[in-house]
Amino acid sequence: LGLKAEYAFQNPESINGPFGTLSLNLSEQGNSQQACGMVKISTLWGLGTTTNLFFIGSSNFNPSTGYTTIRTEGQGIMTTIPDKATYVKAEITITIYPGLKEGELSVEGFFTNFQIKATSIQYMNA
Repeated sequence: LGLKAEYAFQNPESINGPFGTLSLNLSEQGNSQQACGMVKISTLWGLGTTTNLFFIGSSNFNPSTGYTTIRTEGQGIMTTIPDKATYVKAEITITIYPGLKEGELSVEGFFTNFQIKATSIQYMNA
């Protein structure tokens, strides 16, 4: 059993961002759960920035609460116009609420506890 989902987020206090998307894939392999995906972060400050952070890690589902948590390191590229792209790493924390339609996302150095809302959810069979 697995899940492929897309979530959207935005800064509730500024139209300049950060805002973006979280692509998340969850899969069960034996007794463990794996998570992989990408966080795309954009801002409109100055001429704008785009950051793509890819991650692979484990996820933890708590059956008594229905929450799924993922804590992992993201690695990728930050592009700040007109500068050159730079390599970045950041700790990523994702909490998916019961029902899988909403949750919270934190990216070290960018933002903390932004609300995420599903834009698409697809269940997959193993």
